[in-house]
Amino acid sequence: MKKTLLLAALLPLTGMAAETGDTTFVVNNKKIVVNDSAGSTKISVYGSDGKKFNRTYETNFVDGQEIERVYVTSPFIPQSLNRKKSKPRSHYPLFFMGFSQLAGSVMGTGGNAGMHTRDSKSWEYGFTLTSLAFRITNPLALTSAFQIGQVHHHFQDNYVLSTTDGITSMRQIEGETLKKSYISYTFIRIPVMLEWQKRTGGADMFAAIGPSVELRWNDHSRYFIGKNKTTETGDINMNPVGLNLDIRAGYGCLMIYARTALTPLLKTSVAPKCYPVSFGLGIRI
Repeated sequence: MKKTLLLAALLPLTGMAAETGDTTFVVNNKKIVVNDSAGSTKISVYGSDGKKFNRTYETNFVDGQEIERVYVTSPFIPQSLNRKKSKPRSHYPLFFMGFSQLAGSVMGTGGNAGMHTRDSKSWEYGFTLTSLAFRITNPLALTSAFQIGQVHHHFQDNYVLSTTDGITSMRQIEGETLKKSYISYTFIRIPVMLEWQKRTGGADMFAAIGPSVELRWNDHSRYFIGKNKTTETGDINMNPVGLNLDIRAGYGCLMIYARTALTPLLKTSVAPKCYPVSFGLGIRI
């Protein structure tokens, strides 16, 4: 729009060619040169001091982005001050999947021996439904997203998570061999992250860190004996709202991520203390 208005205002004026491929206009002792080549449109403005023309301003349109240069004729100020205007991007995965552990403490690792967790079989997956970004500085942006997914935490040694009289605890089933035992729940996750981003090699490089709010529901504890599935409980005393710390980094369409819960998954007054920790891969389009 800015380029169109400028050209429309200058077309009625008498012009002359400065060099091949350039269109030059002289207006009120100012020379304006327009050059359009190789997918780039450059507009330069020259001011006259009575003896010669000095370039005072230049703007360049490349791939829909505008690069402005302001030229200052002073020995104490750099000859050009660059300001690049580009639309910020939010680099969240369309689909993500990874391992999910139940640590015994905040930012803990290595699972939870007290809950007999089976970390190699515990996982999460999800989708990003929408996202947005706000520019802070040229390399930094504040981003957010709306994500939905599901988590499965598995247990071993014939243990299941059970709730009796409002108290949730681990219970071992004797006399049977459990094929698998797990808890599952659905989540909505809303991250708010500070993201560094840079375009290089034709793709975006990015890294981000920030908190996320997690809304949880549809919690169950289930186990299989052979092909028979049993629902142990539909209430594991889960906290419906949680707070996490998220980190992600990537290049192009691939990324890695890590997340640790800052608040416990279950209500610690009536259930074991545990904090979800996850890490995995994401794909963006």
